[in-house]
Amino acid sequence: MTTILETEYVEQTRPYSLNELGYMREQLYKRIKLGKVRSIHEKCGHFYLVKKNGRREKEILEKNDNDTGHCSVCWKFNKTPKHLRTKAKELICAYQEFFFKDPEYLTYNNVDLETTYYKWLYEFV
Repeated sequence: MTTILETEYVEQTRPYSLNELGYMREQLYKRIKLGKVRSIHEKCGHFYLVKKNGRREKEILEKNDNDTGHCSVCWKFNKTPKHLRTKAKELICAYQEFFFKDPEYLTYNNVDLETTYYKWLYEFV
């Protein structure tokens, strides 16, 4: 089974407009069903968008607290095969660094980073 961490990076072959990048991002959110609610974990420092209308989103909205106590990033990292953990850690760090604040300006690399992160986090292939 191949994971997103084992796929080769596809370099940008042409310029992308901000509209195209926004559309690519929108399609990612739609495909994975990401909402606008962000889960933030004080203990480990990880954050991520939770699935729209999911259990975690409801829990965050009901308690009005973004730290639900269970970090999906830590869980997924621990389930990642040992030979891919270095790549996973690099992916997590890059995402945490760039998406700490929602970017005002998107680039191809940033959209690719976000896509890879959420595919790793939520998809099984």
